[in-house]
Amino acid sequence: MIIYLVRHGQTDWNAQEKVQGTTDIPLNATGLAQAEKARELMKDIPIDIIYSSPLIRAYRTAEIINEYHHVPIITEPRIRERNYGIYEAAKYDAYPGVEYWDYALNKRFEGAETVREVFERVYRCLDDIRRDHPGKTVMLAMHGGAARAVHVYFGGFPKSGTLKGLVTPNAEPIRFDVPDDMPAYMPIPELPEKEGI
Repeated sequence: MIIYLVRHGQTDWNAQEKVQGTTDIPLNATGLAQAEKARELMKDIPIDIIYSSPLIRAYRTAEIINEYHHVPIITEPRIRERNYGIYEAAKYDAYPGVEYWDYALNKRFEGAETVREVFERVYRCLDDIRRDHPGKTVMLAMHGGAARAVHVYFGGFPKSGTLKGLVTPNAEPIRFDVPDDMPAYMPIPELPEKEGI
């Protein structure tokens, strides 16, 4: 099967370098234009189904891309953004990003999901999607933080030593070619591979 990962278009909080998390911020004018550009890039791709985070910035991005495809959009809470707890609405330079995304440390910050909780829900979702749609082309409309789990699921832990370095640009489709016989990943790995984090 083929999976396309599409992070939502820009929001005002992206432009202001503020952590969004589960705060439901809509696309701004730039984000709408980015989603429209992704729509044009993907118009000839035979997408079978779209799974979207329930947050409006991701769902609206999915709707715009779907204007050429008219396929079902399934709202999937397991690919929503990470709950950042006390750091929701914080400036990027005011939250401890590297520590926040340290998989081995897996620290629980006040009110927030841990890294592994995010990975577990995203991994379970990807396992289910692969089971339910073998041989199909599936698009995921989601978020930069939670998308780190998608990158690791298909590509392994980064050699850079930090998940924080796994960046998904706004509304730029990323393709993963997935053999139908690729094994499921649950449970999530206890620790990264030696060459990883």
